[in-house]
Amino acid sequence: MADKHPFRVLIVGASVTGLSLANMLQANGIDFLVLEAYPTVAPQVGASIGLLPHGNRILDQLGLYERVMEIAPPINVFNFRGTNGQILARYEEMDERIIERHGYPMVFLDRQMLLKVLYNNIKDKSKILTNNRVVRAELVNGGVHAVTSDGRIITGDILVGADGMYSTIRSWMWRLAGRLSPGLFDPNEDEAPPCENSCIFGISNPCPGINPGDLHCVFRNSSSYLVTGGPQGRVYWFRFQKLKKKVHGSAIPRYSEKDLQKALSESADDNILSNLKFSTLVENKVNTVITPLVEYVYKQWHLDRIITLGDSAHKAGPRALGGQGGNAAIESAALLTNNLVDALKRSPSGRLTTVQVESMFADVQSRRKPRLALNHRYSHNRANTEALDTPLKNLMAIHMLPLVDEQVVTLGYCSQHPGGEMLDMLPVEHHENLIPYKQELLCEPMSRGSLQWVLVMTYAIFAVVAASTGKFGPASTDGSVPDNYPKSIMGVESALYQSPLTWTDKASILSHEPLKFYVFSNFLQPIAIIMIEGYRGRNKLTPLGLPSLWPMLIQYAGIGVAIPLYYLIYTLISDVEFYWWPLRRFVPLRHAKHILPAYVMSEAIHFGLFLPATHQPRWMQAAKSFWPLIVPVFVGILGSFGSHQTALNPSKTLKVEVTTLSRIYLAAGTFSSLCHWFAITQAARNVDLNMILNFSRPPILDQSLHIAAAQYVGIFVYFLASYVYTVQAVWDLNRVGRANMNLFNASLCILLAFVSLGPGTGVAGVWYIREHAMSRTSFQRKQGVKNPQSHDGGAVKSVASATTTG
Repeated sequence: MADKHPFRVLIVGASVTGLSLANMLQANGIDFLVLEAYPTVAPQVGASIGLLPHGNRILDQLGLYERVMEIAPPINVFNFRGTNGQILARYEEMDERIIERHGYPMVFLDRQMLLKVLYNNIKDKSKILTNNRVVRAELVNGGVHAVTSDGRIITGDILVGADGMYSTIRSWMWRLAGRLSPGLFDPNEDEAPPCENSCIFGISNPCPGINPGDLHCVFRNSSSYLVTGGPQGRVYWFRFQKLKKKVHGSAIPRYSEKDLQKALSESADDNILSNLKFSTLVENKVNTVITPLVEYVYKQWHLDRIITLGDSAHKAGPRALGGQGGNAAIESAALLTNNLVDALKRSPSGRLTTVQVESMFADVQSRRKPRLALNHRYSHNRANTEALDTPLKNLMAIHMLPLVDEQVVTLGYCSQHPGGEMLDMLPVEHHENLIPYKQELLCEPMSRGSLQWVLVMTYAIFAVVAASTGKFGPASTDGSVPDNYPKSIMGVESALYQSPLTWTDKASILSHEPLKFYVFSNFLQPIAIIMIEGYRGRNKLTPLGLPSLWPMLIQYAGIGVAIPLYYLIYTLISDVEFYWWPLRRFVPLRHAKHILPAYVMSEAIHFGLFLPATHQPRWMQAAKSFWPLIVPVFVGILGSFGSHQTALNPSKTLKVEVTTLSRIYLAAGTFSSLCHWFAITQAARNVDLNMILNFSRPPILDQSLHIAAAQYVGIFVYFLASYVYTVQAVWDLNRVGRANMNLFNASLCILLAFVSLGPGTGVAGVWYIREHAMSRTSFQRKQGVKNPQSHDGGAVKSVASATTTG
């Protein structure tokens, strides 16, 4: 840009926000000045900072990640402790697990250490002006002035306030808006920021039992601790204390040294570990500070050519297993840099109009706010849980936490990272993350929105129709239900599952009742899907995680009722983006490889291959009523034999598991297709042409046709619901960035598969595609693809071809 106007960014505050932005501008050749009030850039104020994977990814782009790792150990052990310091749950090798999931670890270090890394990377130190406290901001024609306490006026094109919670720039922005844009800012927002907790944070010299890389979350009534082991054995700690009541704005307390000493004394006997008191941390302290814990996102961040970032725009607390404040600030700086670089590329003169600047700022604000709201919700919920503020939170933290696995416990933490921003113009090392970042998907994941409730209502209507058909079936002339009408109160879908049939009876199906055989052939696909989804980690705490429930519901309520209800619950729980992570879609191999054999064995028993019906004891014939339980029981029994097999790492397990599940889908789809055509040919062979040509219908058929219609209405409801479900599955893959299919073309392909190869083949084919899309960890994003609903390119993979070619 040497031949253009030298665009200059004024940054007020040599904070993590300010110095991160300075490094990003430096990497893009954009001029900047950092104005710092203190005489030094990195004073020791007793604060630590946690760098999370998405923050480390940006530092890696700037070439700073390795420098951080040279001085700070990654967190490798998560410890959750009760009120007496006792272990509730302990998870080791977390550094490896987090790197495998997100590409980078979580690290803790002195805030001062990070500031030094950022400062030392600035090539021209003259751009960092210390002892320059900005006391006023002024807007001038096409630019902005920062006025320092000594009267110096510094000119720039835009001004970024990175000067913390009590921001001078924010105050002046509000003051200017009162004159230039009345109503732009809420005049009462000064009183809006809430505070429910105080926080004492500090740094201590090594303490017994706190090792480098350890993280301890201590749950207590109305208070909690976060303690980590950092570089050279230093201990970083936070003590959170709930206030007596929630306060706002000017009512937020300001604490003195006397308040600090009193709080330290009152909590001295608190257990951090079972054999380590809080008093030991205090005795070894390097620095301690007490502060009100304010968490708030301001409504408006910018005016004209002035914008606030970091704590001056969005204040976050340190609760979320390391806090989000510093990482959120780095993200905001990255997004502003992306927008600024793009805007300057489009400007031949190297200048930006005020309209362009305001548009750039508005984009940063609108894109960052939803993610910050997510961060704050997680932090707030975690705060309430750790403080055991309700009986339910106490139950979850003290009693349920030890019972669930590590993936469930850290789900909220892991969900903070994939939506992180990055620098679009700088390369980043590729990692095969089990949880891809949004930039590694075909588009940014989005919610179903109101369409979710349309789908829920659709499945509910399907279930009600099927249930009503069974309840209000045909009656005889005297109002009673005919003896040969199915007796299930919900409507029965297949005569195969109504009463014990002899082998001779069942064999007759093949030649005389192709429709019943066709119905039977379409039970394999839902049973296979129910078993697979029942063993997925993501469904463990939902009704879908009960693989025995749904086969029984199919047996006694009917497939036309059970499967729409299954789809309904799936729709309710699968909207969130983390539901689609490859990590959480694992099906344990010891179960996955036995699903198909278990189904074959169950059908062999159900069809009475082992003993003729005449030779079976009465109890065995009665036991056939419980045949749906045979599949989950067999899968559980057979899987138990492999429970002690050597575990593979997640990446290797993913490949083996996808191959195993693909075989199930291919087998189920092939079987359904063969049965589909067999039933068609058998029906064609047995057509009575005389009946077709005879326009008069024998009276004896009236009732039987009504009975048949009622008997099979559930299976047709199942087919229709499954078609909606498979189309929804394709749309879901698009909206979460895992596919780029034209939804209209995909719907036609699925319909063609349903008609030509059978509904079971269509369902199995879509699930085959879905499984492979969910297992992928990165995609090549096409330029300009932003909204999955507008996707009209990309190869639409035919369901039919997927099931036949693999």
